Amino acid sequence: MNLEEERIRNMKPAKRVVIIDDEEDLCLLLGAFLRKQNARVDYALTLKEGLLKIAQEQPDLILLDNNLPDGMGIDKIAINREDGHGDRIVMMSAMSAMNNLRERALAAGVEEFLEKPVSFAAISHLV
Repeated sequence: MNLEEERIRNMKPAKRVVIIDDEEDLCLLLGAFLRKQNARVDYALTLKEGLLKIAQEQPDLILLDNNLPDGMGIDKIAINREDGHGDRIVMMSAMSAMNNLRERALAAGVEEFLEKPVSFAAISHLV
């Protein structure tokens, strides 16, 4: 077996990630970073589009913003759980201090809460 074959054999299986965030630049940046980590990435700019992507993609990981144009991400955590989606939901927000968002998100079942701006170090351990 040559080195390339060994590298491919030892690669982690691709993770499916859906990013739901209305900041398209952030979606593109996170997507590019996660693809380098051998993840398959899709993103949505609204909750409605994001819920469709989750149903279609059956992701291993959902990166969910809270403040979206068509609703609050935190309101969809329980729905995703009931539908059997989103074993791993990570909420991202720049407004964690508002209404105890961090505590509410963790109580609702998110795996982790990331303060924006998110760091690549915080994202890299998720995949």
